[in-house]
Amino acid sequence: MSMDDRTTPRSRGLAQIILALSPADGLVAIPLGEQYRWANTALQLTPGFERRPDGTYALRDVDTAEPVLRALAETARRHRVHLFGGPRPYLGDYATALADGLPGTWTVKVEVYAHPVWQEDLVPLLWDAGELIDSVKHIRIPYAAQLTNGAGIELLLVERPGSAHEYLLGAFASATFDDKYADPHAPRSIVLPSDAAHAAGLVTGTFLPSYEQAVHERLLAAIEAAHGRLEELHAAWTAIQQSGRYSDGTRLDPATLGHTEQQYLEESSVEWRRLRPHAADLLSRVRPVADAEDSASLDRLHQLLHPDAASSTWPAPASSPAALPPGTAETLRRWRTDSPALLRQARATRPVGPATTVRPAIPAVGKAPPSALERAPRSR
Repeated sequence: MSMDDRTTPRSRGLAQIILALSPADGLVAIPLGEQYRWANTALQLTPGFERRPDGTYALRDVDTAEPVLRALAETARRHRVHLFGGPRPYLGDYATALADGLPGTWTVKVEVYAHPVWQEDLVPLLWDAGELIDSVKHIRIPYAAQLTNGAGIELLLVERPGSAHEYLLGAFASATFDDKYADPHAPRSIVLPSDAAHAAGLVTGTFLPSYEQAVHERLLAAIEAAHGRLEELHAAWTAIQQSGRYSDGTRLDPATLGHTEQQYLEESSVEWRRLRPHAADLLSRVRPVADAEDSASLDRLHQLLHPDAASSTWPAPASSPAALPPGTAETLRRWRTDSPALLRQARATRPVGPATTVRPAIPAVGKAPPSALERAPRSR
């Protein structure tokens, strides 16, 4: 990954220390660079700086800052470390003030990406279609703040590269999705001003509604795709039962009927395992605002998706043996019966975003390969 460092002054050195003022913590020092250990050493050898769990150092007694900074400058010179400072306040303070202005309760954690390659770990995790993901991929981001609200929303805040006062805020995807990078439903990160109260209003009124809309659409798309595949598998199995033939016209051997049914259930269980966490998440969003006509179906789906842990082993973990749990066919039948209500209500209760925008077209999903149900067993 090539880096164009527009966040901090260009340095030919391999180790840097960024200094930032903090009303809460005094003077905060952040060691960075390919040889960030040199910067750590310089700070550790300078009396007055206290190392903190997030990898930063704090000089809490600002009244003693002048002699301490002179000592740090001399120690840094000996260890080939460059010092930088600027007009920005410490990022952690801005993040805390921003979080205090958001609805609900949020926690803030500062992360330091001391070595340039460390920020690459963020790329596959970010769920963004805006400036933030581009900055993380191509520009040096030495540190960031993560904001979480305990309800599944995780945000990333960074200083905007090339700006002395602005910030960028984007999102990580909701927990039910492992693949986040380059998703067509991803929300766009937002540029925030230096005033945290104003920024909180923008996040509350603009970004969070866009985020909720994107989550809803992504959940719905994932469920529609998996549900469609379940319907295809069920239709193929039903046709085999009724005709006594595979889809290619080969006659079904009655002795293999049980094996064919097992194939149907196994393939369906793969789709169900993929679908279930998304369906549970979407149901929790739709159920409180759904029409009364579908309330009974949604209640039954809630029972299906949230069985008592002590009496249910469905779905089995991916590492479980191939044997299917009892009641697999009944579980699939219950889903087929009541899922149309969930899909109908999810389409009818789409969250309204902050403004009408043109979203990128969702690529057409290629036709799935033929199911094992649709092929006659090969003779050996």
